Amino acid sequence: MKTVRDGERKFRRMKEGEKIYEFNCGNNYEDLNDFIINDAPLYRDELLAVTYVIEDSEKTLAYCSLANDRIGIEDFPSNTDYNRFRKRRFVNSKRIKHYPAIKICRLGVDVEHQSKGIGRLIVDTLKWYFLGNN
Repeated sequence: MKTVRDGERKFRRMKEGEKIYEFNCGNNYEDLNDFIINDAPLYRDELLAVTYVIEDSEKTLAYCSLANDRIGIEDFPSNTDYNRFRKRRFVNSKRIKHYPAIKICRLGVDVEHQSKGIGRLIVDTLKWYFLGNN
């Protein structure tokens, strides 16, 4: 995914070997703080997840980690719900048992930047990128 700019903010993929040294999305979210500081590089090295950051010229404002996933019949409450999902989105020749997907594994916003639309910006950017560039 290419770097996307939103004014002074930049949305980009973390580089190999890069570390984030400081991040705080609140005391109730220590696992999210710990992930970006300690675990994101390990997940990248093991090909488990790729992490993207939103930053300004001074600090990391938010991040999200993405992993490959799939959608299958077991993800729906009934076969009927699964068949409705398939019929609305895929032509007959594309109806298979599992469909590729991405999963947002982690999404954290720095406590000073919460409730300012950054989480929405992340989700909208991901939707734009994956729908537009597949």
